[in-house]
Amino acid sequence: MRWSRTSGGPPVAVDLGTSRIRVRGPRGGHRYDGASVIAVTTGSRQVVAVGDQAGRILGRTPPDIEAVVPLSRGVVTDFDAAALLLRHALGDGGPSRRGLLPPGVVTGVPASATEVQRIAAEEVLLQAGARWVRLLPKGMLAALGAGLPLWDSGGTMIVDIGAGTTEICAFAFGTLVSAESSPVAGDAVTSALVTHLQREHTLALSTSAAEAVKTGLGRVAETAPGTRLPVRGRDRVTDLPKTVSVAAGELRDIIEPEIRRIARLVVTAIGNCPGGVADDIVERGLVVTGGGALFDGLPDRLGRAIGMTVHLAGAPRSSVLDGAARWIDEVDPAARRQMLAPL
Repeated sequence: MRWSRTSGGPPVAVDLGTSRIRVRGPRGGHRYDGASVIAVTTGSRQVVAVGDQAGRILGRTPPDIEAVVPLSRGVVTDFDAAALLLRHALGDGGPSRRGLLPPGVVTGVPASATEVQRIAAEEVLLQAGARWVRLLPKGMLAALGAGLPLWDSGGTMIVDIGAGTTEICAFAFGTLVSAESSPVAGDAVTSALVTHLQREHTLALSTSAAEAVKTGLGRVAETAPGTRLPVRGRDRVTDLPKTVSVAAGELRDIIEPEIRRIARLVVTAIGNCPGGVADDIVERGLVVTGGGALFDGLPDRLGRAIGMTVHLAGAPRSSVLDGAARWIDEVDPAARRQMLAPL
């Protein structure tokens, strides 16, 4: 599709993730992939570090520096910090745009986002330098990126398990017919892991350290539950450094309640579909995507919990970004108008 110079040239796809912000320009151009963290000086709020560099000092900052996570559960929670971070992602993260107007942005927001939250997402991107912003349901972009046949007459369903939210969306004829959004997601597993280590091992652990443990054990939680990982933290009784050995099976047990919660959301979303669409989804199965979908064995365990076939998307981490890029490059204007109806 061609874009006029007055519209700012080819737009960019943006994934406003709770844990990572990703940007992709046309034809493999302007790319950015960094942690959703920015470090600023206290008081004056001058930028010290952004993205992965800021993420590395999260929880380790001196008194005069503050590390801020400006997005939570897929929405903006610190407008000024988010604008600073996104200005870097849209500009400094890619090649020079000298001579071009600022880019348009296509991005997604949770289906449960309020009107105020949607306006905040649009305004923060405009403040960061976008010429215009197009918001779509994040689950719809994930489905596009995962290659679901949204325009088929039959019903399809996507379950996008991100860091801050899980989005469940059902489609038929290119239209969103049912959606559920919940904070049951990767961050909830991290919090549950921190609580488990405190209770069972009297070990205090930072959120960033717990993320590393979750990632390390999550790859083998189902297939090799006996795998153990040394975890270093602080003894909650003595306040001294302490190392414990944590088994992957412990993480598997922690994840189980979250899987049951997601299963209940799936059942609710299917129940809200028209009868024929619900039948199609039950027959076809659903597709699971997002970083949380990569927990070892999660698709099979979710499938057992709901009694349906669950397929893992080909590139779970990038489905939302892939979908935004596909919407820009491939979706014809008539289909776009149809897809915009839910918002």
